[in-house]
Amino acid sequence: MYVGPYRSILWLVCFLILCRAKTDPEVLLVISCPPYPRHIQDECFTLAGRIREQHRQLNLTEHAVLGDYVVKVHVMHELFNYWTLLDALPHLRSQSRLLTTRTDWVIWCQHNTHLASLRDLLQHLRGQNHDELAFYGHALYDTEATIIHHFWNYKDPRWFPYPMLSAGLVFTGSLFKRLTELVVLNAQNNKRPSEFSIDASHELARFIFDNLRPDDNDPEHCETSLSRKIILKNAPYICPMAIPAQSPKSLTGGAPSCALYAKPKEPYASMPASTTLGDRKEHCVHTTGSNLYFAIKTCAKFHKERIPIIERTWAADTRYRRYYSDVADDGIPTISTGIPNVQTGHCAKTMAILQLSLKDIGEQSDIRWLMLVDDDTLLSVPRVSALLSCHNHSELVYLGQRYGYRLYAPDGFNYHTGGAGILLSLPLVRLIVDRCSCPSPSAPDDMILGYCLQVLGVPAVPAAGMHQARPQDYARELLQLDPPVSFHKFWGTEPDHTYSRWLGGKLGNRSAPLTADKERSASASLHLLGRLPVPGGGVLPLQAVLESPGKHLDL
Repeated sequence: MYVGPYRSILWLVCFLILCRAKTDPEVLLVISCPPYPRHIQDECFTLAGRIREQHRQLNLTEHAVLGDYVVKVHVMHELFNYWTLLDALPHLRSQSRLLTTRTDWVIWCQHNTHLASLRDLLQHLRGQNHDELAFYGHALYDTEATIIHHFWNYKDPRWFPYPMLSAGLVFTGSLFKRLTELVVLNAQNNKRPSEFSIDASHELARFIFDNLRPDDNDPEHCETSLSRKIILKNAPYICPMAIPAQSPKSLTGGAPSCALYAKPKEPYASMPASTTLGDRKEHCVHTTGSNLYFAIKTCAKFHKERIPIIERTWAADTRYRRYYSDVADDGIPTISTGIPNVQTGHCAKTMAILQLSLKDIGEQSDIRWLMLVDDDTLLSVPRVSALLSCHNHSELVYLGQRYGYRLYAPDGFNYHTGGAGILLSLPLVRLIVDRCSCPSPSAPDDMILGYCLQVLGVPAVPAAGMHQARPQDYARELLQLDPPVSFHKFWGTEPDHTYSRWLGGKLGNRSAPLTADKERSASASLHLLGRLPVPGGGVLPLQAVLESPGKHLDL
């Protein structure tokens, strides 16, 4: 039988299919998945599974919507510093099958990002230019210059938009690939506003603003005006949180649907502070304020100014709290650490507090956690208890508001900033006292603690709702998504109002009286070392780097 023409047609069809497979545009969805707490891993894979199921349904029922897009989903497990996003780019570039010349769009998600409709998202992308150097998200704005954003553009910070990362972020493939090349190939020449990583979303937006222009490929354009800058574009289809069905906005015909939005990060976050633990997740363990020991760091000059604020606000919900100072004051009472007060650092003082706290706790089996707190920190004890209920107190647990130092460099590390409060399981406190030390008495305590724990293999696990600064230093959407657990600094605020407005507390409480403590000896010397060990041997000369006040972000 003569089959020549049919064979030719068959080869032509196969050739066209292969050509199309090589040229179909791609949408890459990246899910940034932190390794701790462990239940977050399930949330990441649940999100990935839902996206793939929506993709499958589109293929079956609405292929016209999907069109020629190839949708890829990648769960990126956070390794040390991926939370900053910028520092995750080298990893994505190394995965050649993920980011290709055909990638038109990159959708960045976190474990608590919800993709409500892949169909709607793809339809919105079709109306945008993937060749443009642009990125889209829910835009956040500062109300005033803030230290968490390095006081950038302090004369008028309100005009600069930065993305709410947990709501999702959309990059054109052109911008994402250009950004990746810039970070990977020219890391030492990039402009970074600080060695500290504090707010990944603002730092990403500013990095793009400082280092890229829409006309990078056109040497004739060199203007520095805003028209020659890349600024986040607000996307109505990316929402800060789900809009309830009964919301007037959702009933408005012109209101866009939310293809992407953020969910609370912590399992307790959507519940009020009064919610009983029986209503929480089954794996959570009953924890109350009676299971916490609060070690409050103070000094003589603040005894009368700050301690009364604590006593009339959150102290009423505590059972075990101790004020550690440079002097003993029987009127409060405070416990002397025997360490003179310094303006910054406090490493020796913090180590002494941990030692004295362990001695004070002794064999009391009901105490499971220790919280290091500054004397100008406000917090919600019920929310701290709820947060800890979903962590295992018998393990080495280190919780707080995570910051990073030099995460782009081999000597970088994560740590929990002290003002927000630092939560430690008792086994971890014992390990710290046994294994960690200070390069100098005035070294930054929170940074040294974080570095030492990284060396020991204990991760800095971030806790949503803990804040190193004041309420006005954060975008309102962030405070509404995850109920605040703590705030820091009394200046420029009304602490009583902050406590009642943001932390769910009632004013006028009479705190439980502190019993006078017996005379305590602070003569036990701390083992102060000038250098700390690093993995793989050798030492890191932290004293020269961190002892200088200019190297410590003391908020």
